[in-house]
Amino acid sequence: MTDDGLPPLREVINSFGLAAKKSLGQNFLTDLNLTGKIARSAGDLSNSVIYEVGPDPAPSPAPC
Repeated sequence: MTDDGLPPLREVINSFGLAAKKSLGQNFLTDLNLTGKIARSAGDLSNSVIYEVGPDPAPSPAPC
């Protein structure tokens, strides 16, 4: 388990037999050092609005 109580992404990918299709531009960031570096490079976001952009087919939630 990771600090947030979730299993590592690599374990989830393997347990469901998933694979990224690079021909579709899919990638899985499984290196925690890299994801940490990306998150730290964003700086302080405590007063920011964050939008998640992804391929989720569900409609976006209404603004709060």
